Amino acid sequence: MMTETTVNLNVHEIGIILSALQNLENIDEIHIARDYGSVPALYNKLYTLWEQMDRSQTGLRNDVVPSF
Repeated sequence: MMTETTVNLNVHEIGIILSALQNLENIDEIHIARDYGSVPALYNKLYTLWEQMDRSQTGLRNDVVPSF
């Protein structure tokens, strides 16, 4: 059974996911597609949302602590 959940992500977090999706090796993209679905479809869906977000402050500032 497939279920959906809502996750609140900010512009930085979606940017990280988009960047990671862009940098996948072909073999990784194939494995992901086999188990979960199309990487380009997910990228396009997230990119559309990212485009609609306020990106005026997308660079890391001194007061932002990375989560890693």
